[in-house]
Amino acid sequence: MNLSNSKASAHLSDKVAASLAKRIINIQLYFSARLNKWFNAYSLRQKKQIAIAIALLTSIILISSSFCSFYTIPKLTQNYTSAHIGRASEFPDPHFIKRQLTDSLTKKK
Repeated sequence: MNLSNSKASAHLSDKVAASLAKRIINIQLYFSARLNKWFNAYSLRQKKQIAIAIALLTSIILISSSFCSFYTIPKLTQNYTSAHIGRASEFPDPHFIKRQLTDSLTKKK
């Protein structure tokens, strides 16, 4: 039985998608209500201090990441030849060991 073409499977998949969407929205509403309740427990002065602290911490992390890298990118080996864009495709000279790469627009037909 091929379920992908039947109307029942389309209806069932719509039902499952609606159920998942409802569950995700309910979880988001729950967390936002909890966060709102926690944040509203502070005074206006404390809220400003929290916002300034978060902004400072974020800016420190961003600025420090530009000076020192947390992840180093591995160096590529130089055992490849670069593509010669604009040069016609041809066979290399017999004494030339590595074949030069070309792009698809310069190939002769």
